[in-house]
Amino acid sequence: MPLSVIRSRLQIMRQEKTAEPAAAIEPAYYEVGYWKRWSRVYDSLVKLFFLPFGGELRFRDNFVDFASPREGEQVLDACCGTGTVTSLVARRVGGSGRVIGIDLSAEMIARARRKATNLPVIFKRASCDRLPFPEDTFDRSLVSFGLHELPLVTRQNSLKEIYRTLKPGGSLFVLDYHLPEGLWPRLAIKSFVKIFEEEVAYRLMLEDRLPAEIGDAGFILKERRWPLAGMFQMLRAQKPGQVRADG
Repeated sequence: MPLSVIRSRLQIMRQEKTAEPAAAIEPAYYEVGYWKRWSRVYDSLVKLFFLPFGGELRFRDNFVDFASPREGEQVLDACCGTGTVTSLVARRVGGSGRVIGIDLSAEMIARARRKATNLPVIFKRASCDRLPFPEDTFDRSLVSFGLHELPLVTRQNSLKEIYRTLKPGGSLFVLDYHLPEGLWPRLAIKSFVKIFEEEVAYRLMLEDRLPAEIGDAGFILKERRWPLAGMFQMLRAQKPGQVRADG
């Protein structure tokens, strides 16, 4: 086994042993009981929702294709939930790379770990607005269906923290809701978000604030796509610095 792979795995083991006390990381808005209950049905509900669109895995894999992680890279999956995207990314970076998934829900992380057996992944309980990592750590950072959960100030601080921990020239990839122009897709996603999400998510979608907030954090918005009839959006933004080969 190459020495670089051994070092990477030892680093993963060391970091998995370090965990902050729950009281130290849980922000005021976070409801432990709600997320404990939600974790039990999250995977089943998401799979059911995406069945008419070719399945959840296909949709998530499309986002990972968009993020295009490379072998050997260091990647952060913020608000990782049950870790579906985290595990998909880990398969791309290989044994010489590393993916760190963070989430506030211990139950979500427990489910994520079961999906990531024998993959170069570590999971940590952490709040996005106080990332426990040094500056310039990651090549890429991903946030899928996470930013809409955060109150405005927390979301702004989280984007700044992701910016801080990305390497110069590193990229942020976001997947979240979007309000499309078409009548039926518009009604469908408005109804879904209104029923299953909090008001903060509904307002963020209606006001289409994500591109501006990403720019306010210092990023340069490079690309924006609207999959599934525009009910969702994928954004790619870059931290200024040395330009990567992939732009």
